[in-house]
Amino acid sequence: MRPDELAAVREQTPLVYFPIGSLEYHGFHLPFGFDAMHAHELCLQAAQQTGGVVLPPTFWGTEGHVGWPGSLLLSNGTIAGIVADVLSQLDQQGFKLIVACTGHYPRVQGLLIQGIADAYMARHPASKIILLDPFNLHPTDPRSEHAGIIETSAMLHMRPELVDMEQLDRPDALDGISEDCVDATVEYGQTRFATVLDAMVRTVNEELEAL
Repeated sequence: MRPDELAAVREQTPLVYFPIGSLEYHGFHLPFGFDAMHAHELCLQAAQQTGGVVLPPTFWGTEGHVGWPGSLLLSNGTIAGIVADVLSQLDQQGFKLIVACTGHYPRVQGLLIQGIADAYMARHPASKIILLDPFNLHPTDPRSEHAGIIETSAMLHMRPELVDMEQLDRPDALDGISEDCVDATVEYGQTRFATVLDAMVRTVNEELEAL
């Protein structure tokens, strides 16, 4: 976007989505950047219904499959600094609602981001930051097993050309990932993605109305 386009959208709907992921080993069949791509796609499709701006995805994440081939996971302090700086500048630029969306490790990265958001809002009571993720948004199935049926099905739905299910025939294919990945389907990915997207749009619209 150009500055004039950004200003026009912000004036109409002062909402910004901040997708955060990781570069992490997700088995031999999925790309390293899956977490960021998952969060980004949800934000893009949500914004089509809610309005607002979507930032490019942040591929840096913390903890998880450290030491596995291709994983580039940074320290909590580094990620905290990045997230805190981005949230602060978005708030200063006039966005009234900031939606942080983590596709990576909600039980760790999600808690880290929530803590940063809470601390910022405590210092700036007029600011509003919410944290969402593709797992806890689902009303009945908040599982987030690593590279399993949920994540593999999601990528089969979003970007099938980046998935190679034949890699699961390798003898070491299931090391470090959830074994139910072999049951993944495009249909399951579509259905679950749609359910999560509906929940995300509903939550964001409620927050916008509260403003």
